[in-house]
Amino acid sequence: MPATGVHRGTLAAPLENHPVRRLVTHRGRPLHPGHRHAVHLGQPALRTADGHHRDERRASWLELFFDLAFAGAVGQLAGAFQGHPGLGALARFVLLFTPIWWLWVQLTFYADRHETEDAAHRISMLVAILLCVGLAASAPSALAGHTAGFVIAFACLRGLQLLLYARARRHLPATRPLYSCYLISFSAGGALWLASLTVGGSARYAFWGAALLADAVGSLAMLSPRRRLPLNSGHLADRFQLFVLIVLGESMARLISAAAARPWSLPLAIVLTAALITLAALWWAWLSAADRCALNGPAAIARFTALNLPLVAGIAAGSAGLHLAILAADGASTIAAGPRAALYGGVSVCLLASVLLPSTTMTRPARVARLATALAAMGLVFMGAIIEPVYLVPALTAVLALGLTAEARQSRSAGNPAAAGRVYLEHPCPRS
Repeated sequence: MPATGVHRGTLAAPLENHPVRRLVTHRGRPLHPGHRHAVHLGQPALRTADGHHRDERRASWLELFFDLAFAGAVGQLAGAFQGHPGLGALARFVLLFTPIWWLWVQLTFYADRHETEDAAHRISMLVAILLCVGLAASAPSALAGHTAGFVIAFACLRGLQLLLYARARRHLPATRPLYSCYLISFSAGGALWLASLTVGGSARYAFWGAALLADAVGSLAMLSPRRRLPLNSGHLADRFQLFVLIVLGESMARLISAAAARPWSLPLAIVLTAALITLAALWWAWLSAADRCALNGPAAIARFTALNLPLVAGIAAGSAGLHLAILAADGASTIAAGPRAALYGGVSVCLLASVLLPSTTMTRPARVARLATALAAMGLVFMGAIIEPVYLVPALTAVLALGLTAEARQSRSAGNPAAAGRVYLEHPCPRS
């Protein structure tokens, strides 16, 4: 991706004419060279300008705090589904998860380009966290059909997002072609969200769908060469990796709470052990597929972002299903269709999304093996109608273990040991 050569809206001299001194705000987390003395209160910076989109950069502590808030909203939504499981509730779970995820993505992309240490940025992110807490608190009511609070919280976050983009557009001329499109499409989407308050029932969800479609159309402007703004793909990959890890941590806490609600027994121990191994297998499946070196352009980044939506939703739904399976471990009956679809269907959707991720580490045979694993997991949705969780959850774990083992063997036979995820963690990508 070509560097823009523009920082703070003025032409900057080439990097080779200036000595570079790396600054570190806390252990192991470098900032933009010259970052401390280039930032002024009230004016955003374009951190990815002048070739700095290729810098090695990790998520900041503020970004991690921000991710915790949004992962908490996902956790609240999954917890609400556990309380009222059913196919209708599962459909509403997906409808509510999508805008939460979309807000996180948009604010993550903004921080990738414009994160600074000035008070204005930090205050805006803390306000976003506060509003996200409101979004999380309203999620259980929204899943039950009372969506007004959720819509208002979403609209407030969208308003903050628009203010941030308008501020960056004002001070950074290089951002104007892209952010003008963002302001138009995201404003239209926000207006549709507010308009949904005037209707009720399924019509409200139709407004939400139209709003998300308007957002999606606007976000595709990043693919236009004349509107292109650099993104730090390594930093974005780090953010997504950490968010998935936090959601898995929330999922593990959910399993522990389910186990604590039941007296210990052999069936409970079997289901709990299988559930924990299942979460570990999902983490490994994501890690072995996600490849920051494959995020080599806007199209690859857009594809990676879109596929992480069903991937994270599948993890969240699957963990809610595992919670219900643990609660039913001592029973002599199967679990209902809603929890089965969330558990086995969620795992299957997660695996299917990971198959399609842009990756240089997954060979074609490994993708085929993972596709077969995903289809086998989906088949357990129907088998769950006649088989109890104490047998079927370990069967799911066995399917995942066999599938990942087959992938590893395919990778070794193809001479590509990096497919196990080691390149993603240890080795830098070659500079283009």
